Amino acid sequence: MKPLLVLLTALLWAPLALATDTPRIAVILDDIGYHRDRSQRALQLPPAITLAVIPRSPHGTEMARRAAARGHEILIHLPMAASGPMPLDPGGVDTQMSATQVARVLRDAFERVPQARGLNNHMGSAVTRDRAAMERVMQALATRHVYFIDSRTIGDSVAAATAARFGIAQASRDVFLDNLRDRAAINTQFNQLLAIARQRGHAIGIGHPYPETLEYLESALPLLREAGVELVPVSELLPNNWRRAAALRGR
Repeated sequence: MKPLLVLLTALLWAPLALATDTPRIAVILDDIGYHRDRSQRALQLPPAITLAVIPRSPHGTEMARRAAARGHEILIHLPMAASGPMPLDPGGVDTQMSATQVARVLRDAFERVPQARGLNNHMGSAVTRDRAAMERVMQALATRHVYFIDSRTIGDSVAAATAARFGIAQASRDVFLDNLRDRAAINTQFNQLLAIARQRGHAIGIGHPYPETLEYLESALPLLREAGVELVPVSELLPNNWRRAAALRGR
């Protein structure tokens, strides 16, 4: 395998395509709170990295508090039922829950992670393709003045579209960085993330606090500024009117 820096060179010095302003990327690290050491290492990344915390994970509440104190933007990484046999984590949403049950789950999640400015789905291939289930989720979110990021764990997800119908600021993941826990594969995905940002002006990547991912980001992120790419919290890629309203609310 080529050294990581060599792998990065072709990526970071690629010429800009159509974007006229500085391309911006947001990187969300999911599953914060499961592994204490990995989560703590993620907290040491630049504060512009957005951290998505599992509310009922062993270290979730603590890590959310510490991450927010370091300036990271926090998401609730809410477990949602998958289409396959994978079990639903505690504090999750499934397709059979009533609106009252979903509201109770979300209330518990925000009480555990009060620093959260938004929410994205953990797994959720069954729930995010189910329009009625997503309506119940968005109904519960609509009163909280938070945003929603669709992790897009299934191609026919209706989550972002449902959020928009409920007037919730929303965006969708463009690239998964580490489906393969290999530095060369992560580099390829990061390459794709930057290519989208250079073409469209912005892009959202999702990864996990795997040792391979953390090592890659620790090496790659310091090179972004020199390459003319800006790393921002994911809320910076939401509509301006939502960010102004959030600032007035003091969130």
